[in-house]
Amino acid sequence: MRKNSSNWKRFFLTIGAVLFFFETTIAQGEKKSPITWSALIDLYYGYDFNQPKAESRLPFLYNHTRHHSPSVNLALISGSFEKERFRANLALQQGTYVQDNYANEPKALRWIHQANLGFALDAEQKLWLDAGVMPSHIGFETAVSKDNLTLSRSIIAENSPYFETGVKLGWQKSESWYFALLYLNGWQRIQSIPGKNNPSFGTQATYKPSSSVTLNWSTFLGTDQPFEAGTTLYFSNMYGDFSFGKKWKIIAGIDVGKRTTLDFFDQNWWGAAVIAEYRFGENLSGAFRWEYYDDPFQAISNSNTNLGVEVGGISLNLDQKIGKWSLLRIEGRWLDSPVPFEQGISPAKSENFFFLASWAIFWNE
Repeated sequence: MRKNSSNWKRFFLTIGAVLFFFETTIAQGEKKSPITWSALIDLYYGYDFNQPKAESRLPFLYNHTRHHSPSVNLALISGSFEKERFRANLALQQGTYVQDNYANEPKALRWIHQANLGFALDAEQKLWLDAGVMPSHIGFETAVSKDNLTLSRSIIAENSPYFETGVKLGWQKSESWYFALLYLNGWQRIQSIPGKNNPSFGTQATYKPSSSVTLNWSTFLGTDQPFEAGTTLYFSNMYGDFSFGKKWKIIAGIDVGKRTTLDFFDQNWWGAAVIAEYRFGENLSGAFRWEYYDDPFQAISNSNTNLGVEVGGISLNLDQKIGKWSLLRIEGRWLDSPVPFEQGISPAKSENFFFLASWAIFWNE
């Protein structure tokens, strides 16, 4: 454990040293630096009308989860370097997103949002080898809320990785096609799974026939538990992103997964989400979401009961952008389940309505 932590510290220090070296060296010789900086703070307030007793309102959600308590979902500062055949990213973070998604990581590593190095294997820079902590290759929603169509994340996004650690070989075959092959140390992990364990793998294929259409298929094959547990995860995510003129945008995605166990009992889960965004003007937009998620054996999600997770719901949000540095968002979200939600209240309720407001302040160099 100590040896692994020490190795990661040296890795992060190396990335920091690379960014600092190129920043100081290039700044002396050129007017435009290949180093870029950005910062974000996502402030939010949420109110759950079920008035849960637990700190986080639902166990299968991991963003904007606090009830009746102004909080910071994500505070992020990032530095990126890219010049010719080299690139590097280092981003540090804090917030309730970190507390909920990085609970299994050592405290020192919870600060790491990104820490990776990349090298182009060809002169045309179409074939890249990247290593370190990277954003997940799965799904259409990220940890940075301002980049998503809805304020809260869909259930399929909340129960698939937001980040991953390993090595990625990415090939931009053409303007239309992108492929990637990944060697990973597990399902949403920075530190490797303790003890002996098998490696995990991922694939990605993205097709963009035009600027208004994106089709993506991502997979994961591996585990989130030690070797002795004898479990394997098989996972597939597909989504389509479609723009219709300057007003409408629609994203539809589906997840399908299976966990195999030592007793040969397969635990299957699946989920889907459809989001439609309409832009009223340059700075004002709204979005509607429908979603469904079914994990009857809690193969990957958690209900705090032995009854599994089956949830359907809708949400509606309104977004107002303020200049180039701020985004105000409000959202109402309704969820329904045949299994009552475990929220520490009695009697437990099978419906959940949640109001969420966010103010994201950001800066990009």
